[in-house]
Amino acid sequence: MSRLAVIRDDKFQDHLTPQMHPESPQRLAAIDEALRANKMDETLDHFRPRPATEDELARVHKDSYIEGLLDYEAQAKQGDKLVPIDADTWMSPETYAIAKLAAGAGLVGVDSIAGDHDSAFVAVRPPGHHALAGKAMGFCLFNNLAIAARYAQKKLGIERVMVIDWDVHHGNGTQDLFYKDPSVCFLSMHQFPFWPPNSGWYKDDGAGEGKGYNINVPLPAGTGDRGYLKAWDEIVSPICHEYKPQLIMVSAGYDAHRSDPLAMQNVSTSGFALMTQRVCELSKSTGAKVVCFLEGGYNAKALASSVLATMNVLNSPQPERVNAGEVLIDTKTNLLLPVTEDSEPLVVDDRVSELRHHFSQYWTSLK
Repeated sequence: MSRLAVIRDDKFQDHLTPQMHPESPQRLAAIDEALRANKMDETLDHFRPRPATEDELARVHKDSYIEGLLDYEAQAKQGDKLVPIDADTWMSPETYAIAKLAAGAGLVGVDSIAGDHDSAFVAVRPPGHHALAGKAMGFCLFNNLAIAARYAQKKLGIERVMVIDWDVHHGNGTQDLFYKDPSVCFLSMHQFPFWPPNSGWYKDDGAGEGKGYNINVPLPAGTGDRGYLKAWDEIVSPICHEYKPQLIMVSAGYDAHRSDPLAMQNVSTSGFALMTQRVCELSKSTGAKVVCFLEGGYNAKALASSVLATMNVLNSPQPERVNAGEVLIDTKTNLLLPVTEDSEPLVVDDRVSELRHHFSQYWTSLK
């Protein structure tokens, strides 16, 4: 048995988008092909997803919104065509069923870590972290991670969930769903300013009982591995240790990769491996198991290599720490893989210091 459970299904490629749309079936096809080419599919435990029920969806989404998606589905099936929900988000004849399957895949991921597995990777589309309670947005229909978080709280009695979102875009949907809820500590590392517009500034730090539990880490364009790791070591890690989560969930988007066509960050495949290694450290020190959810990533080759790097680290018995400014050793080729630098290191360092100062009013570990 592997330490990592992978939840996947070829059916996720049945959600269709217009030609040249970045969120295409090719994204998952590239990951599947890379798993086979590297023979990793033989070393991992694979699980098939199940559809989420309407009741499970309704723990996060409004009934009126779910019913509205059914209307879009009827339009798509009636004409066997693609129907726009907004300028970015589309419904094909099979999309509603596939979106329910994507949401249910996260529930299977939670079930797997409730058993013998230390972590799970939920390899699905459509992605989820932009989906609001009553609105589709940014390629996302259902907020897969949020639905799984509520499922874990109900089924496993978990009281504290740490969500780490490293997608290049701000996880506005997840933020909105948990903005007043201290039982879910949401932390998003994203390019800023970027998309969604005016979303993800650090002073948006929660409300009511959730004040201080919404942590935005807006990073300037050009932040590379060094800056991401610095933000992780100086903000993410101390807050997570202080919060003491019982479950860690990761919105694992790979569009901060330096080869991604939609963003301007400079993270390497090695950088994603190093962030995953730090997730494993947090898991070991807190005792919280890990469920990762595929979000963005629109260069198929970079996406596949980065997802496999994440899976490799999650399935490793003792992932080795590598610090910012060092290099990662590829154990298969024995090559040194460079860790990228920031285009504006002083800007990144100043931003991290600014964030530590702001959030120190809520977290004593940052003082």
